[in-house]
Amino acid sequence: MALRLEDLHAPRIDFGNGIELSFELEEYTDTAAIGKASRELRETPDKVTASVAELRALIRAEQGLRVPLDKDAFLVRFLRPNKYQADSTFEMMKGYYRMKARENFILDNLSTESIKNALEDRVVQVLPKRDQHGCRIIYKEMGAKWNCSRVSSVEMIRATNTLMEMIGREPRTQLHGIVFVINFDKLSLSHIGQFSPKFIKSIVDFGQKQAPYRIKGIHIVNNARMFNILFKLFRPFLGKKWSQRIFVHGADRQSLHAHIDAACLPSFLGGTYEMLPEYDGAVVGQLLDCYKDVLEESNQYGYAVEEK
Repeated sequence: MALRLEDLHAPRIDFGNGIELSFELEEYTDTAAIGKASRELRETPDKVTASVAELRALIRAEQGLRVPLDKDAFLVRFLRPNKYQADSTFEMMKGYYRMKARENFILDNLSTESIKNALEDRVVQVLPKRDQHGCRIIYKEMGAKWNCSRVSSVEMIRATNTLMEMIGREPRTQLHGIVFVINFDKLSLSHIGQFSPKFIKSIVDFGQKQAPYRIKGIHIVNNARMFNILFKLFRPFLGKKWSQRIFVHGADRQSLHAHIDAACLPSFLGGTYEMLPEYDGAVVGQLLDCYKDVLEESNQYGYAVEEK
């Protein structure tokens, strides 16, 4: 496994056997994607033009919010999850950047250095294959493989947001969405203790109301009795949409594969492709560092930083 840097290709991680991970930042132009965008997002040239102009006007009237108004692609990234409704997009954007203004929390100063341990321990990963619907798959370790004395819950969520910042810039991900697979194998009280009710409410509200992503599913695997304790903490903050998109599979891989095709998953999730079982998670940081300028630019946007 290695990071590949070639003039004719985007930087990518080569897992061997033809399995690679790269960020697909080019706009989609194929008929299938354009048709889906029209059906599901109401995305047409006229609608895009009108919604971008309306959102730009709303942002200009908002005191203290700094974003690149000259970059249509930046505004479209926020508009797509809201199906080009400028008013609701603006409310989501304000919430997103107000969360980012909380100093030393989960969105400010995103960098590979701030999530080094989380990447090395592979507690958060972007799997190399999309699902059968084109969704990006984020895999998280929230049980035995999560050393919470080394990787705090804040670093874990920050690592998730850093990876989502990158895949959220992919037009295909903006269209198709993201699914999560979360492994709770051997969840312990020390893990549960990482999540105060206030922290849980913050991250759940952020995911449901403020994050500019289409979250299509959250799949729980290897959940044991201890998981029920943690889920009771989360449940009161879940809205109807997320409640309907959380699926608890236990150890039943066929149940998981009914939602995410086995061909799209690695063997450790019962899938059909192999990833090196002990690959060096630091290489994901190397891939992110190829886009260091993107993260640094993102860190400049938003409201002035406030204390947590």
